[in-house]
Order: sequence, then C-alpha cells, then structure tokens
Amino acid sequence: MHRIRVGVLGCGMIAQLMHLPYLTALRERFDVTAVCDRSFDLAEAVAQRFRVPRVYASLPEMLDGSPEIDAVAVLNADHVEPVLLSLRRSKHVFTEKPLGYTVAETEEVAAAGDAAGVTVMVGYMKRYDSGVRRGLAEIARLTRPLAARLEIVVGPDYGNWIIPELARIVRSPQPPPGSDTRRERVRQEIPGSRDAALETYMDMFGVWSHDINLLRAAFPASPDSIKAHASEDGTLLTASLRWADGPQCTFLGASTALHRFEESLTVWGEDRTVRLDVSNPFLRDAPSTVRIWRDEPAAGPGAPRGGAVEEVVTGAHDEAFRAQWEHFHECVTTGRRPLTDARGAVLDTRLMRDIVRATEH
Repeated sequence: MHRIRVGVLGCGMIAQLMHLPYLTALRERFDVTAVCDRSFDLAEAVAQRFRVPRVYASLPEMLDGSPEIDAVAVLNADHVEPVLLSLRRSKHVFTEKPLGYTVAETEEVAAAGDAAGVTVMVGYMKRYDSGVRRGLAEIARLTRPLAARLEIVVGPDYGNWIIPELARIVRSPQPPPGSDTRRERVRQEIPGSRDAALETYMDMFGVWSHDINLLRAAFPASPDSIKAHASEDGTLLTASLRWADGPQCTFLGASTALHRFEESLTVWGEDRTVRLDVSNPFLRDAPSTVRIWRDEPAAGPGAPRGGAVEEVVTGAHDEAFRAQWEHFHECVTTGRRPLTDARGAVLDTRLMRDIVRATEH
C-alpha cells in the first residue's frame, strides 16, 4: 500500500487528541514526516511524543526543509492561508473545519484546489461516522420530508470542557506570536453586522459547521427563506429555514453551563420519522444512534391498522476520525473526490453566513 508522507501544521489539542494518534497508528498508509507550530517548544514536545523526526516553526520552513512531503494536515486555528500555500506547492491538503470564515476565501481555496489538481478534504469527521451515514440514508428514504429539527447544545467552553477528563494535552507556556484576522475578514464580508451576530459567528461556527454540513447533506438545496435570532453574548442562535418544495427546519445552537453534549437531527416525513443522535466526537469509538418510527401495514382488507414500530439502529464502534483519514488516503491514491470537499465547504460557509445575516432583520 502506498504510504503518504504527511507534514502537520498545528500541534494543539485536536492534533494531539485525535489526528496524530490515528495518523501514526495508520502506519501502512501514512508516514508523519514533520510537524510545525508557531510555538516551537510545543512542536518539539509533540514530535517527541509521537516520534516525528523533523520539527519546524512555520509552514514555509516545513515545506522548504521537507520538500518530499506529499500532503499537509492543516490543524491550526486559521486555515485559509496555510491551505493556499500548500496548494501553491502542489501538496494534497487535509484541513480541519471550517475551511474558512468568509464565502470569498473559501471560494478562493476551492478554485485553487481545482487548479492544482490535488485532493482538498475538509475534516467534517461526523460524515464518516457509520451511524451518521445510516441516519442520512434513512432520511433519504422518506417519501416526502415535511419538517426537520437540528440541535447542537454543548457545555462550557463550547464543549471543550471534556478534554482534560480524557487526555493530557501539552500546552505552550507562552502564547504564540501573530495576530488573528478572522474577525476583521468577516466584518468586511458582513458589513454593519451587530456585535451579537458577529460573536455568535466567530465563537460557534467552528462547532456548528459540522451541523450545517449535516443539514446540507440531508437537504442539499439552498433554503428559500431564513429567519434567525442570536443572543447578545453569542452563545445561542435559533433559526427557521424553509425550502419552497421541501421541508421547514428549525435550528438551535447553544453553549450552556451544563456539562452535557447534545446533537441531533430529526426529520418528519409523510410515512416515517427519523432521528439521528450524534455521539460526542471526543469520545473515541462511541457510536451514533438512529431511531425510526413507522406504521406497519394492516394485515389485510378490513383489518385493524398495523402496529406502530420503533427501530433503533446503533452505529458501529469505529472511530470517525480514523475513518476520515482512511478516506483521505483513498482520495489521494485513487483520485476520488472527497465526500467532504472544498466545494461543499463553500456552500456550508454561505449558509452559515446567510443565517447570521438573517439575525439582522
């Protein structure tokens, strides 16, 4: 099997907790050649922990010092510029979500990926969860979807409260240098946006982008009408979406003080109801669950109606983070287009932007 040589940008929590453990475990598919981080001491500690031979302080240094790298894993906070630089060097790219924070920059990345002729895959790992795949398949079987409800409610620190309970994460003793320009870029694309809407977008899009992508997987067309409201502190957003020839959907996204993770998509159809409960992504190998409610047909003419049936389907105990890396390997080595590609990420960003814009009315 062909081994892909990977350079990793960003050595923070998600790299240590999920990506590097699976990349190094999938040694028949990947060779982690180098890591880099603006906090060089952090990069050195992570390289030692995962036995990565080369360490750099920046992406340009890594690309210059290890030109044999086939692919770059972009796991830092702001993804657009590193992805574009990697594409200019003709490297395949796996990037954490969201791909970008504005429609303009995600469109730029998608166009650059097409021009480079390489794989660009966005890390919506929940789409590779076997339970999520089954749930989406069951939703696709509905005769006619009528209504949907999408909910994501996480605990303190936008759901990251659970991390210290799961693993020891190495942190840099000093904050890395550099400025974060994401907020200003969003202001330029959504001029005049209220502070509440901007806070919601900036603080929660990293979490909610999974759910926006899941909603688009269930209903690919763009909604015809969006109405939305955001709390002043940016921790709560509700939206109502309507498709002219499809269902109406309510969306609730929130971060609360309760140490609990809730994420679900329920779709009511004419013939059955499907509910997908998504497992906490930080709990390895935890399966997602699908519930299906339907009526049995009557036994025959004149017979009483059939019974009401509830089916519970539990996904396999496979890890979605691992599955997405296996998919990335397949795409790079065969030329297959990723299930979660850059073009899809453009549509995700556009829908989230439009939801935030709707809070202004």
